[in-house]
Amino acid sequence: MSLTLEERLLLMQREEEELRFETFDSNTALALGLALIEEARRLGKSVTVDITRQGHRLFLHAMNGTSPENEDWIRRKNNTVGRFVQSSWRTALQMRAANKTLAGDYGLSDNEFVLAGGAFPLMVAGEGLVGTITVSGLPDQEDHDLVTSVIRDFLSEASR
Repeated sequence: MSLTLEERLLLMQREEEELRFETFDSNTALALGLALIEEARRLGKSVTVDITRQGHRLFLHAMNGTSPENEDWIRRKNNTVGRFVQSSWRTALQMRAANKTLAGDYGLSDNEFVLAGGAFPLMVAGEGLVGTITVSGLPDQEDHDLVTSVIRDFLSEASR
């Protein structure tokens, strides 16, 4: 069963509301980053993973098979999350559906922002948006799904 765009966007909005952290520090970033790498390995995929809190990169790992270009994609995806305060993939799907562009409708440079999946807002209770959890190296939906599935599992384990 395939979701309509409206259903998918609503699901993504709910994900962003649910996948929030009570606290988040460098130890959390390390554990989450390693979980993302392990899941990518399990799937036989190569990605670059970045976790940044308030402009401070707490985790970065580029798996074999990735390139420096992945870090540029991460930077641009992170900028998109910061500007729109939602996942980069949700922003991309919304803008495509509305026939909008970053440059034409928002005056944003493609050199600094990108409509692509993989960057997820790092939300902390009582603080709101504090950073990003980002994957680059797979098609848009796969980047997004890798991030959200690992965050969901990570939060589920933490609550036990």
